[in-house]
Amino acid sequence: QHVDNKWVSSSNEIIAFRKALLNPVTANQFQRFVSLKGDLLENGVLFWQEVQKYKDLCHSHCDDSTVQKKITAIIDCFINSAVPPALQIDIPTEQAKKILEHRKELGPYIFREAQMTIFALLFKFWPKFCKFQRNLASDKILLALEKKKGKKMRKKEG
Repeated sequence: QHVDNKWVSSSNEIIAFRKALLNPVTANQFQRFVSLKGDLLENGVLFWQEVQKYKDLCHSHCDDSTVQKKITAIIDCFINSAVPPALQIDIPTEQAKKILEHRKELGPYIFREAQMTIFALLFKFWPKFCKFQRNLASDKILLALEKKKGKKMRKKEG
């Protein structure tokens, strides 16, 4: 659909993409696919999944210390990593700072903006992935992606 000179995705596509990210097999294939498109995109898939797990944890009414440990783990891995760069996902630094400022606030929404940013970024690659995937049997997808990655690495070296 075309609205105000921008392409708007159907809710069906968005739902399909969300389901794919929640499916371990499809998410792994998509993660490998986007890893060829940019360095931090692969981490974006993992971040989105970890935030979903975090939200499930919040909704399961587990104890505060468990929730706080999950917040710390996500921050240490993606937002303020000991491994450079500190920000391991493609979000604005303001969003990262806001998360760090609110890290002690428990509740399902601490990562909401960042998760939406990552979702929107990754969603741009979804149609290309679907097209790529359509032409292959599901057991051949990872193999095809490994071949593409190999070619890309050889181009960098040569």
